[in-house]
Amino acid sequence: MRKHKKKTTLTAVFLYLLLSGGSWMFLNSYANSHNQMNEKKMIPVGITVNEDKASVEILDHHREFSLSVISPDSSSYCAAYLASPDELRAAAYIISLCIKL
Repeated sequence: MRKHKKKTTLTAVFLYLLLSGGSWMFLNSYANSHNQMNEKKMIPVGITVNEDKASVEILDHHREFSLSVISPDSSSYCAAYLASPDELRAAAYIISLCIKL
C-alpha cells in the first residue's frame, strides 16, 4: 500500500510540473514569436502593485484588481489569509521580515 501512495504522489508532482512548466513555455514562446514578427515588443507576464490596486498583464491583456478588499481593515482579510496556501504565507512572512530590516 505504501508503494502505491508514493506512486500516486510522484504522479501528482510530475503532472503539476508538467502543467506549470508547459504553460510557462507556451507564454514565453508565444511572446518571443510575436516579438520576432513585430517591432512592438511584448512581455509574457508582468505585475505592478500599488497601494490600493494591482495590475496584471498577460500577453498584452491587462487586468486591474482592487486591493482594498483584502486590506487589514476589511472583513474578508481573515478569509483570504486562511484560504492562502502555507507556502504563500511563509513567503509573505519572510518578505515582511526582510522589509523591516
